[in-house]
Amino acid sequence: MKTALHPLNVAMVAACPFPTSQGSQVLIRELSEALVRRGHRVHVVTYHFGQDLPCPGVVIHRIPELFHYAKFRSGPEIRKPLLDLLLMRKLDQVVRRENIQVIHAHNYEAPVAAFPVRLRRKVPVVYHSHNTMSDEFYTYFRLKIPQALARGAAHLMDRIIPCRADFVIAINRRVAAFLMEQGVPPAKIKYIPPGIDFGPPAGPPNPKLRRRYGTGDGPLILYVGNLDGYQRLDLLLDALPAVFNEIPGARLMVATGSDTTALRAAAQSRGWASRLVVVANPSFAQVRDLMALGSVAVNPRVSWSGFPIKLLNYMAAGLPVVAFRGAAEPVISGETGVLVPAGDAGAFSRALIDLLSHPEAARRLGQAARRLVLRQYCWDGICADIERIYYRLLGLPYAYKLPVPTSSEAEANVVNY
Repeated sequence: MKTALHPLNVAMVAACPFPTSQGSQVLIRELSEALVRRGHRVHVVTYHFGQDLPCPGVVIHRIPELFHYAKFRSGPEIRKPLLDLLLMRKLDQVVRRENIQVIHAHNYEAPVAAFPVRLRRKVPVVYHSHNTMSDEFYTYFRLKIPQALARGAAHLMDRIIPCRADFVIAINRRVAAFLMEQGVPPAKIKYIPPGIDFGPPAGPPNPKLRRRYGTGDGPLILYVGNLDGYQRLDLLLDALPAVFNEIPGARLMVATGSDTTALRAAAQSRGWASRLVVVANPSFAQVRDLMALGSVAVNPRVSWSGFPIKLLNYMAAGLPVVAFRGAAEPVISGETGVLVPAGDAGAFSRALIDLLSHPEAARRLGQAARRLVLRQYCWDGICADIERIYYRLLGLPYAYKLPVPTSSEAEANVVNY
């Protein structure tokens, strides 16, 4: 692990519960931990609650709990503006007290809380775009008029918020292009993907887990994550009847912290409730064990503006992935998984049937997926790109020192860019 020659005081701003096992929060947590390992002092400024997850070396500052709010699900909520005002106040306190040099704000609410603090404390703001509002915001509404209003508000947010940051990190290439179309200068934006800290490959399948969850001996299709509407589980449910008709014994395993009532009802109405296996509120250690059981992993999202962290976890576990084209940045079709036309449930079915019918070919795709993740999505390299942005904004030379040789007298090797 390389260590920064000029350690910085960084404030990560997360307008959400933290830490949690959801995608954005996983990115924030692992990025913060990686920066700490490189010698920086990272302070996460966040809401008043989160899950009991370790964040070694990271200092967490929470807003006060003035009223009851314990919603983990993302999306608009009438009380959130007040939470974000409290977040702004807490951030100002942290910036002043901890001599913060860079504010790193994630998603759309955090930079809104950060900009007034920048004005007062003269600290640059890096905006980390996890999605675009135009692609996602309307999906939280069901009726046409609220959806239309949401689209208009989303357009304004995409035009206004990113442009006001000192620098923008885009989570995928299409987001980078979109935000430049919205007015972000090319010199102020960079595509930097998330990293992954999965650890060693998933261990051998544990037959006791199959008995515990009643999966039988057939192939397992694995989905891990929340069940919000933008995940498009409806497309997966439409694809599965053909798979179950073709592949005897195949089952869908869903590991989630979301309410599964609607999912179970949908499986029942489609006639394959017996093929659904639900694992509720799994820990990451449990998810690793479940991935070792999986034959293929799925990501039925069609949204183009995010970067599902689940994809990196699937791939790091050595699982081949079936996903829709345009919504699965790290997957290379035919090499690490299979991509099909967006929204085409029939093509999704055929891809699953093909992989489950050819397990050796699926295994090769999974092995290639793990190699790709280890090569291109390690946090050390990603942090180096982010450090360059920090130092550039502060007018500092970018430099790091390599691990010192075994001799205590040896001088550190310093590399400058």
